[in-house]
Amino acid sequence: MTNATKETTMSEPTIGILGLGAMGSAIATRLRESGYATTVWNRTAAKTEPHVKAGSTAAATVAEAAAQSDILLVVLLDHASVREHLEPVAADLKGKVVVNLTTTTPNEARSTAAWAAEQGLTYLDGAMMAVPEMIGTPASRLLYSGDRDAYDIALPALETLGAADYEGQDAGLASLKDMALLTSMYQMFDGFMQAVAMMRTVGVSAAETAAEVSGWLGAVLPHTEQFAAVIDSGDYSGGQSVDFTRAAVGSLITAAREQGVGADFLEPLMRHLDELSATGRGGADWISVNEQLAIK
Repeated sequence: MTNATKETTMSEPTIGILGLGAMGSAIATRLRESGYATTVWNRTAAKTEPHVKAGSTAAATVAEAAAQSDILLVVLLDHASVREHLEPVAADLKGKVVVNLTTTTPNEARSTAAWAAEQGLTYLDGAMMAVPEMIGTPASRLLYSGDRDAYDIALPALETLGAADYEGQDAGLASLKDMALLTSMYQMFDGFMQAVAMMRTVGVSAAETAAEVSGWLGAVLPHTEQFAAVIDSGDYSGGQSVDFTRAAVGSLITAAREQGVGADFLEPLMRHLDELSATGRGGADWISVNEQLAIK
């Protein structure tokens, strides 16, 4: 890669973007503003118009976008749409670097990577730990896994979108970490929704509860590192017991119901604690509930 500016160099790759939803548009805009020549395609052609006015080139078809691009970023709706649009143009993708940024499950990522390998394509799977407004900011983080050569080739462009982390050769690893972190996020938000519902019964606004929850979670989140040490050791002989935690969670459920609020987000945890207690593990550290998550 030359040290000349992107505005003057002839060696910068052309980047194609398939899909101009909110995220695809944010990515196209960021790459263009970073000096990359961009080719854009969208099923609804009208969505390309603002990008063309800003300096991108519109492609009428996916094959045309591939022909005009060195690196093709795929930002479509789902796994099915990725395969629907890439499979017919497999021959056109040879010699390109294909980076799939569409949200997929780990096995879907592995399936597409296996298909790409059969076609002789240079393919990388990605997962975005960001919303469109975060793209290109210090808060943006994108995860990648699969073909290391593809990652190395595309890295300068990928780094304009946010921190780029390579997770490994297994194409499903980026998606797996993405899904795990999002699971943690949604469970946290579930707790917030429960807290809001309870406090609103006495006239406390959601905004007030949000401030309280933010402070409280900020104080207790570091305990996850202590929990992790226990889980990794496999020694659940100490700590807060299952039976103690059952009583505590039982009180939370009762309090919610007393206020006329459902306890749907708490009840699954209670079921796991009940099972541990019923099978003679009531004295173990409650963190051993982690072992209950394995599908039996």
